[in-house]
Formats: sequence, C-alpha cells, structure tokens
Amino acid sequence: MKRILAIRTSDKDYAEGLAKRFGQNGDSPFEVMVFTDGGAYSEYIKGNRIDVLLCDEELFHEYKEGSGAKLVCPLSEVSIINETVCESTPIFKYQASEKIMEEIMTRFRMVIQADIPESVIEIRDKRIYSVCSPIGGSYSSTFALALAKYYSLQGKTLFITFDPFFILPETDKDPKNRDLTDLIFYLDEKEAYIPDFIREITIKHGNLECISGVSHWFDLYDLSPQSMNVLLQVVCKIPDYENIIFDVGIIGAASMEVFLTSEKIYVTENDEPGSILKLNEWKRQLRFCDRADLLERLKEVTVPKDELLKGRYSYEDLLNGRLGRFMEESEGMRHNR
Repeated sequence: MKRILAIRTSDKDYAEGLAKRFGQNGDSPFEVMVFTDGGAYSEYIKGNRIDVLLCDEELFHEYKEGSGAKLVCPLSEVSIINETVCESTPIFKYQASEKIMEEIMTRFRMVIQADIPESVIEIRDKRIYSVCSPIGGSYSSTFALALAKYYSLQGKTLFITFDPFFILPETDKDPKNRDLTDLIFYLDEKEAYIPDFIREITIKHGNLECISGVSHWFDLYDLSPQSMNVLLQVVCKIPDYENIIFDVGIIGAASMEVFLTSEKIYVTENDEPGSILKLNEWKRQLRFCDRADLLERLKEVTVPKDELLKGRYSYEDLLNGRLGRFMEESEGMRHNR
C-alpha cells in the first residue's frame, strides 16, 4: 500500500504540476493528492490517513497540530539555506521536483526512525534473527528451526513460528493445545503475565524452546505492529534467552517490527524458475516503502534438500544431515554428531 502525500495550497496550477511530476517517478513511495480547499481537506482527514502534508508556509502553524499527518512540511517561495534540517524547515517550492522529494524523504525517514520502539536499542545484547521468504517451497520454516537448534548448542534459544502450517517435530497440531493464538490474546490483554505464559506454552528440547504457530491462519490478522512490539519487548527482557529466532511466515505489517530488531534477516530461495524475479521484486518493495536499509541485513540462502527431513523428523535430525553440514559452513560452528 502506498503512503499518502497531500499537497495543500491555494495555487492549483502549482499543486497539480508538482503532483504530475511526482507521478512520473514510477518508484515514488507516495500516492499524491491535491487539496486547494481547506474544507475539502478537513473532510478527507476525518476518515482517511495522511502520511505527509506539504502546505503553504502560511498554513503551517494551522496544520502543524491538526493535520492528521505524520509529517507536515511548509512550502516557501524563498530559498533558505539551513544547515539544521527539521520538520519546520521550509522547502523551496520552485526547485526541481526530485529535490523536493529528496527533502521530503529525508524528513520522513526521521519520523519513521522516531517511531521505532526503544526496545530496538535496548535489546542488542540478544541475538535476534529472522527467517522469511517471498518464494514458496524454499524450506524457510525448516531452515529457521534448524538455525534455532544450531544456536541452542551455544545458549538458550527461543524459536517462534508465524507460519500457521508448520508442524514442530515430535508434536501434533492440536487446537486444544495453547499456542501462538493464545499468546496473541495475552499481548493485548494481560501484558504483565506474558513472560510466565511464554514459559508455560513453550515446547522444550534441551536449550531450545519453541512456540507453536497459530491455531488458524486468520489469527495472524489479529496481530498488530503494536502487539508485535509488546512481544519483542517482553521476550527480549526474559534473561534466560540468549538467542531469539523468528520464523516470519506470512509477511505483513507486524513482520516489519521483527525485521527492524533483527541483527540478520535470512531469506531462503530455491532454483525454481522465477525465484530470482520474486526475490528482486520483494527487495524492490522494501525500497518502495522506504526500508532499503534492511537490505544490508539480508543473507540469502539456498537450503539444501535433506533426506532426513522428509516427512516426520526429530529435533536431532535437524543438524545430522546435509542441512546440519550446510549450517556449519554458513554459520561457522562445528556440531558434534
């Protein structure tokens, strides 16, 4: 979904021309809307979101608090050189549209960065890895669990899967068992009890503790970015865990919070036709939503097919075959078979 950029000015020709020039950039992260009438803008924001508002400089103080926008930028007819760029610094309206967009994006990144929870800074003593894939059949969940098993050899590790169809080894998916569905409920209602609840529902295998996926895939749509932040803060404050591995599964708004806290983002791929095209499209969409910084954390892996992991398998099988040897080569620690 594109972010919304609104232009609020009395100069209709300027606004429509700027919107047209913005639209000529196919990679623009914004859908641009023009408002030359204050009443029309006020009606629009009653039921719709605005991410960025560009407005005439004389309207800035009017809209600074009541615009409904995350970011409000004043447009000035005077070019001002200012070494300290902030939200209230005017943008010269008669410069090239590319320069205007560049200034908008610089300020918008500041806003996004400010929205990242403090826990992102506080939890760096934990190793947090996430595994995902825009490509089907790339063994992303199996790889994520093997990665968790691998790191559990070094210290206590928590594995959380958001793949509703992934079955943990040596277990049967039973709706009567407590799982991620129950945890999602606790995130919204009973935050103080979450650490104890996590300890109760985890499936333990040595230093590896696993939280099974949701009872039904639609339960994932109840998981908001805010709830995901609560989960991240809670699990990262549990002193027992040295490593936390997230099997991201369905990529959505809440997943972005996991990516933001991850030291490394593993992206599994395969040799199927179109695999590279899908991966490149996913990267393009990350840039599109202004999260190109995450590309630096990506580690692309082609997971080998392991005969030991066909059908039902045990936790020990995860590292005893081809996948285990691949993990050793990839991560650099020997596993005593």
